[in-house]
Amino acid sequence: RDYAQDWLKHNGGRPALHCFALAQMSVGEEVAAAKILNDLARNGPFSGPDSSDEQRAVIASEAAQAWLAASQPSEAVTIADYGLSLQGADMTLMLLRARAQLMMGHFDVVARDLGALVARTPQVSAETYMLLASAERRDGLLPQAQLHIARAAEIAPQDSAVLLERGIIRGQAGDFSGARSDWQQVIELAPDTHDADLARQDLAVQAADPDMP
Repeated sequence: RDYAQDWLKHNGGRPALHCFALAQMSVGEEVAAAKILNDLARNGPFSGPDSSDEQRAVIASEAAQAWLAASQPSEAVTIADYGLSLQGADMTLMLLRARAQLMMGHFDVVARDLGALVARTPQVSAETYMLLASAERRDGLLPQAQLHIARAAEIAPQDSAVLLERGIIRGQAGDFSGARSDWQQVIELAPDTHDADLARQDLAVQAADPDMP
């Protein structure tokens, strides 16, 4: 961040401002970073390499990530939609928008949008199938969620986020031993992560239930 500030003082322009915003995000100043990245994505110059739709879409995705980190999903949806107006097939922006919609509780929207996406293009990432399964689970569509989380696990069998979600789905479907196995694997694979913290919480809740087999 200090380097970027010095660069700005020496007329670094948009590249220096972009660097400064990313540095802010990395030190926890997500809102300030998001505002700068929003402006860089939406505003001039309108010629040269920084003006391309592709570059603006990349910056829009960075802004969406910053808004998500700041727990402002509606702002993330707005800038993701702007990025998608420039690059309609950008998968990163689609998934960031889906994550934001999940945070806002719009489970049916995510299930609809990602369901249509995987129907058109089955060869997508494990994250896509995982987010779809999460939306379906929360929307009460457990059979569909089971199908799509299984696909995610086929693609990325050791992905902690996939295993965490599969454990939740298995637990809701009554497969308690399968759920415990998934959550324990999350802790083994990524012990110092947020996914592992959530897995520990789920295991603790399950262990505290007197009716749990």
